[in-house]
Amino acid sequence: MKIISPAELLEKIDKNTKAFNAAISSGDEKTAQRIAVETAALYNRLAKKVPHREHLYHTRAREWKAKAEELEGIGKTGSQDPGTDILDDGDVPAPAPGSVIKSPPTTTKPVHRVFISYSSPDRALANDLCQYLEAQGIPCWIAPRDVVPGSNFPGSIIDAIDASTVMILIFSKNSNNSPHVIRELIRAVKSKILIIPFRIDEILPTKNIDYLINIAQWFDAMPLPPQQYFGTLAETLRSHLSGMETENPHPDNPGG
Repeated sequence: MKIISPAELLEKIDKNTKAFNAAISSGDEKTAQRIAVETAALYNRLAKKVPHREHLYHTRAREWKAKAEELEGIGKTGSQDPGTDILDDGDVPAPAPGSVIKSPPTTTKPVHRVFISYSSPDRALANDLCQYLEAQGIPCWIAPRDVVPGSNFPGSIIDAIDASTVMILIFSKNSNNSPHVIRELIRAVKSKILIIPFRIDEILPTKNIDYLINIAQWFDAMPLPPQQYFGTLAETLRSHLSGMETENPHPDNPGG
């Protein structure tokens, strides 16, 4: 089976992450190491297909290579360029027995400004929105893409929300009843993050959702398809982010 599109690569990476965590939990380090090497190669291929995310995906590849190196118990020997693992669209082969894969020096991850909150059934739309905003120069954080391999998933969510200035909630019949979304909203409110609900379904919010975002600026993405409103949403975000930078010129130290 050939993996061609970025969406297929992301889906494979998602499956690999789950398989990696399962292998770690069961103590199967050999399988975990093989999966880590394969996932690093997938991220390098993804970087070539999505140029505006090249830095992030190469960083993810290095993180997975570091995992593989740690599991194999090798030192920092050998050398390999992060962009030359797999250049074609064929299946990703397993590493040769005894092969050494070096992790290049870690570089700084791009700072995100926007956290995208969504329910799993709306993942495709969330990914489309993320890709559009980043093509417009608005860095985003979205799960599971930006969860560091092997890290604590809930903890990563909390850290990402706290580091954001705006949360976009894809408000739908799915997110309206999602306990995960509610937890993310609670954290955003606690951290005083601006919440912009991107409404794609003509429904009223549940009491829990309404309580958390009753003073938020609603953005109606109707009639469908919602993709046609991405441009207007990007302009709204730029306006808010620009205003926040004016009010707080030192975003790393909000509130003094």
